[in-house]
Amino acid sequence: MWRRFSTAWLLTGCLSVVGVRPAAAQFAVIDIAALQQLLVQVQTLSQQLTTAENQLAQAQSEFASITGPRGMQLLLAGTVRNYLPTSATQLTQVMSGSSGSYPALAATVSSLVSSNAVLTPAQVAAFSPAEQAQLATARQSPALLAALSQTALANSSSRFTALQTLITALGGATDQKAVLDLNTRVAAEQGMLQNEATKLQVLYQMAQSQEWTRLQRAREQAIAGQGSLRKLPAMGL
Repeated sequence: MWRRFSTAWLLTGCLSVVGVRPAAAQFAVIDIAALQQLLVQVQTLSQQLTTAENQLAQAQSEFASITGPRGMQLLLAGTVRNYLPTSATQLTQVMSGSSGSYPALAATVSSLVSSNAVLTPAQVAAFSPAEQAQLATARQSPALLAALSQTALANSSSRFTALQTLITALGGATDQKAVLDLNTRVAAEQGMLQNEATKLQVLYQMAQSQEWTRLQRAREQAIAGQGSLRKLPAMGL
């Protein structure tokens, strides 16, 4: 009996020392269907991102086509605009042949006065100062009109080349903003040409008024020198 108890106790002690064999390790289970669904979602997000990038690029292109400078304001930048006098004072200076603002135009007036003169300087010197002044004005008025006309004609002829620049620019208007800017530039040039024509007409009228003033002064001087016609004796006809 004692021997059986001892054997059982010894066996129990050995088992407690050796221990029980642990269970085998477990592997993680991979869900193939969930992985495929996740891959599809990633591909969808990538396509959406590409679409958004294309839309952004298109929006940027459209925005650039209607904003920003196109350089149309630089067309005809070298064109001379105020080649004619801008005031009555400047017109009088040009008429007298001495103008610091428009020396070329004043030189043309002086040249026309000299070329159209019939009386020699010696003959003019025999006149009184008033008569000399009247003669100078009579010579300068038509010379001024001729000089203005010649200058305007020369400028209008050279303007054809300048306007050709606007025609050539039509081929460079590749987007909406460029077309709008070019149309605005053409409209501005038309306004400048109209203003130039109006200015030339007004200057011509001013030159004419000066000639009419000279004629009126000449008549009054003639009356002052001869007296009233009513005081003349009868001709006895």
